[in-house]
Amino acid sequence: MMRFVFFLVAMPALVFGQQASNAVLEELHIGQFIEWVDHNHPLLKAVGNKLPTAKAELLKTRGAFDPRWTGAYASKEYKGDMYYRLPAWALEADVRGPLSVSVDWNATAGLYTNPQDKLPEEGMFAVGGMLNLGNGLMTDQRRTDLRIARAGVELSEAEAELYRNELLLKASKAYWKWYAAHENLKAYESALQAASEVYTYTKESFQAGDASAMDTLDARALLMTWETDYQLARNKAIGALYEASTWLWNEAEEPMILNAETVPSGALLSWPIPLNLEEHPLVRYNDAKEDQLRAKRQLAREYLKPKVAVGGALLAPGNTELLPSSGDFTAENRVVKAKVELPLFLREGLGYSRSQNLQLETFEWERTQLEYELQRQWEAQGYQIRNLEEAMVASEKNEEAMAALLAGEREKLRLGDSELIKVNLRTSYYAKARIQRANIQSELGQAWARWAQLSAAF
Repeated sequence: MMRFVFFLVAMPALVFGQQASNAVLEELHIGQFIEWVDHNHPLLKAVGNKLPTAKAELLKTRGAFDPRWTGAYASKEYKGDMYYRLPAWALEADVRGPLSVSVDWNATAGLYTNPQDKLPEEGMFAVGGMLNLGNGLMTDQRRTDLRIARAGVELSEAEAELYRNELLLKASKAYWKWYAAHENLKAYESALQAASEVYTYTKESFQAGDASAMDTLDARALLMTWETDYQLARNKAIGALYEASTWLWNEAEEPMILNAETVPSGALLSWPIPLNLEEHPLVRYNDAKEDQLRAKRQLAREYLKPKVAVGGALLAPGNTELLPSSGDFTAENRVVKAKVELPLFLREGLGYSRSQNLQLETFEWERTQLEYELQRQWEAQGYQIRNLEEAMVASEKNEEAMAALLAGEREKLRLGDSELIKVNLRTSYYAKARIQRANIQSELGQAWARWAQLSAAF
């Protein structure tokens, strides 16, 4: 069963969840939030497995070039006669080229062996190999798989980085939505408190004969309106808090829930974010992906060639107790081999080659668009941040002005020099100004997070 742990511990920015404490973390900064998510979220831990998985695949493809030892034995005896005995073993290896090499030992004995297989009593060594001159000269399936796996390591590393930045962007957005909902709730709470004070004052004035019953009803209606808005804002704030909490896990891989007393900070992670396209994970990913597609295209072109292989082996006596030296192998004792295979219509090669050409061409077009789009989005995000910063300055001034006007109007009402409707309007204007400022701050925080994600700067 999944256990939920309340976020009650005040922790430093770099070390999380080491010691329990009764202290509540009063304020959670976006930097702490991102670092917590980056260290402990299970999806980000899963991202960390992409590179080791790719390296394991690379190791597997290298295994295709490992030397192989094979052995065989066959014999037949019937009514006391030894028909044949055929022991054999071989050591083979495919080098990273068009050549395969082997060392064989074979022996034959018996009454009924094939004359062409007749060998000296001690057996025979054969050292040689085969060379592909057509299909398989430039590349083959093993070498292509190795090249694809090598590119896959870089591809997986870049993909993991892209995925990590995408997840941290989503986590940042959840944080700033929580911030906006929390600040909106505070704004409605302030408006509700102001409306409550106005209602209390109006009721006292009515009892003293200085206000009408209609004023009391008006003040109460305003109080109920703000009470309703406050409850709706509270509901949104609870939802935003739980949404932000879904990103928080502790080091024991237990999900955590933010404490209601913990508040989000409006401080931004505003730092210069350059766009280095050469080192950007999207470009590195595309480079690796293109390398893989080119490797497949090169392999496809091999299918248009005939299969031509030549080779053979040099022979020497197979005395296993006294191994032969290099002088025992001469050109006079040899086996020569040649193989030719030519498809008459080349339909497999033509289809495979055209398919790979089209896939590479399609990828190159898509790559051009993706990298161009990245540059334009990065530039647009920078302009949006500057505009939001200007809007933020204006919004902060407007909130300060609305707060001062509300305080002045409430004081005038207390002195009998104002009207209830003006106080109601000032309350509404102040609440809207505070909500507007919080929403702009939230948009600005999300814009910075998006800029960081585009730059792969998390």
